[in-house]
Amino acid sequence: MADKLNSAYMTCGKSVNELVMRLGTLQYEEINIIISNADKSKKMPQTNPFLVQDFIKKSINRHQQIDNMRYTRQGKIQFTTKDPICAVQLLSLTKFMGIDVSTDLIWENISARFLVADIPTTTPLEEFAKEIQDKNNCLVVELRRFVKLNSSKVISPVLITILGTTVPESIKLWFIRQRILPFVDRPRQCNKCFVYTHGTRTCDKNNICFCCGGDHIGPCQQPPKCVNCS
Repeated sequence: MADKLNSAYMTCGKSVNELVMRLGTLQYEEINIIISNADKSKKMPQTNPFLVQDFIKKSINRHQQIDNMRYTRQGKIQFTTKDPICAVQLLSLTKFMGIDVSTDLIWENISARFLVADIPTTTPLEEFAKEIQDKNNCLVVELRRFVKLNSSKVISPVLITILGTTVPESIKLWFIRQRILPFVDRPRQCNKCFVYTHGTRTCDKNNICFCCGGDHIGPCQQPPKCVNCS
């Protein structure tokens, strides 16, 4: 962005392929690649698996490293591998059995996210990322600052995404050892009792009011109260 001081978002600028190749020296679970029809209005057709295997063998010379392939509910194909080179070859596909395709990477199993509080809003995120990488031996994939545009806040928390799934206990910034805070993106919440420890299908409790937490019928007449913290 032109005004770096007010920037609330930053990516490292490295290509996805380069980031995947760097996984070879880091800890991660698995690499998931999504293959989509380039025409967003169409799905990937489910075809003969033997023909798919034949195409993959001819297109991906590291095909032995593919652990799994499945069709998703959204009409896409997901490949799973633990080999960065195989993942890059899959990401580089532009056609899949004659169909123009686009590829994408699922970040959940190859990156870690955490919050660092009280970061000065006058510090450009580019400078902040450089400080993290220089002092903590990690690669910053993305930074997000939690502050509204044109806000007058002096400090704000910053969400940090690093490559690899190892979450440090703390990070060093400007000679200061900073405690990190865990971050849960879109936590699962029950729609019956509204707690965050389980989903609706497994809930054995009665339906309650999302506003007051009580068990009543009709419009809520009670003062609003959080079900989880009261």
